[in-house]
Amino acid sequence: MKWLWLGRNLLALVVVSAITRAPAQTAGTAGQDQASSQPQNQNPDQAPAQNPNQETNSQAGNMAASGESRAPMPLPLNIDAGSLQFSQEMEHTNYLTGGVNVGASYDDNLLSARTAQLGGYSYSVMPEIGIDLSRPRLLLNLNYSGGYTVNQRFSSYNSDSQSAGIDLSYRLSPHVNLRLTDRFTMTTGFLDQGQGNPTGIGTGVIQEPYLSVITPFARHSDDMATAQLTYQYTAGDLVGMSGTFDESAFGTPPTGSAALVDSQSIEADGFYTHRFTPRNWSGVAYVFQRLTFDPATESVDTHSLYLFHTIYLQRRMQLAFFAGPEYSELNTQVVSTIVAIPLVSVVAVPDTRQRLSVAGGASFSWLGERTSISASGLRKVSDGGGLLTAVDMTTGTASIRRQLYRSATVELAAIYGDSRALDQASSTFREIKSASGSLVWVQRMGRDFSAALGYARDYQQQLVPTVPSVNIYHNRGWITLNYHFTKPLGR
Repeated sequence: MKWLWLGRNLLALVVVSAITRAPAQTAGTAGQDQASSQPQNQNPDQAPAQNPNQETNSQAGNMAASGESRAPMPLPLNIDAGSLQFSQEMEHTNYLTGGVNVGASYDDNLLSARTAQLGGYSYSVMPEIGIDLSRPRLLLNLNYSGGYTVNQRFSSYNSDSQSAGIDLSYRLSPHVNLRLTDRFTMTTGFLDQGQGNPTGIGTGVIQEPYLSVITPFARHSDDMATAQLTYQYTAGDLVGMSGTFDESAFGTPPTGSAALVDSQSIEADGFYTHRFTPRNWSGVAYVFQRLTFDPATESVDTHSLYLFHTIYLQRRMQLAFFAGPEYSELNTQVVSTIVAIPLVSVVAVPDTRQRLSVAGGASFSWLGERTSISASGLRKVSDGGGLLTAVDMTTGTASIRRQLYRSATVELAAIYGDSRALDQASSTFREIKSASGSLVWVQRMGRDFSAALGYARDYQQQLVPTVPSVNIYHNRGWITLNYHFTKPLGR
């Protein structure tokens, strides 16, 4: 799968080479780029000037709220909806970034066991490098981090960790925009999977995978790619389509842990949105999704039709509601044993079941100068997060980030999930309920250094047929030291 990701992004490297060798621009454009290449001002009271070349969805939302003509992406389908960046942090482009992150974490229940809990430390060193480029019709972000993780309890799981991503926006014409993103991670243990914001993973609320299940300590790789094309054919009408691919694979967990399930998701959608007033947009979206699992012989196809409404309450503040019917077709195999002395044979017969249900949710986003809030709720058919196959998922996430003063930021996050197996015969668990809360303090120490201290409390209830439910708890903590530099790219 790593080679698949590298192959998909080879084209991006060619694009970077072509862009960096592009000829000088006109005097007017060069002046704009020269202004944008100044170092970013981190003081929230002195937000930098807007880059005229950069067109984020937040800016489109501002225009929608003020009655201007550029149409925004519907919030439930917006790739940027989960970001907690402060508004002044978005104004960066034409930069080379890099640094190194050194961290340590502790989990008091590595095996996610009910009794005889086993705790342990993990240590990691992760260098990183990235590039942000802007041109009149193109925005490009590339980033990569790779290092090594050492585990106190399970030395056989000592291994490299990698994370890489690409985000490309290109204006094909004045009214047609293309967006391509890809994020690949290969990690082991809590240090990698437990510190990130539960939102902001590069998909809209409707397309996002199941995030709240707490899996045992194991090697995990994930590759998520999206492609999105939009066309605004009038001042108040926007149509678009997108595709999302997500492949999640686990290694073998330690003895005594629950078995883990690999999954693959392919999703395609199309939408139309119309502006009724400067602050109110409504529309309709069709979403198709196919989920497959390994080693389980199960797959599910879903067809969903959503009606949605987005309200731009004020500058950079959006609220959306969406709901509609969801048709599911579950394909499994019924295994039976036939005894005919002296022969005993096992027969697997394909089985297909259909059903009609209601899917929907809500999403809220506010990106301020010192405070950012993101919250969402969703109910639909989804993957099982590594412990189940296809499930009825009900989940909610909320995050708030606050800049207390110039050099300190605090972030609170919570996530809740309830997943019920569509086919209990092919899943170890009948239902899983989970809840997590985390608190992270980030302290800047000068221009290039920062430290982060975090704590998370997790709860998970695992219901197994014919036996009492299993309640699992985790206390997790981590500390990281980060050196990060930013260098403007000249012409």
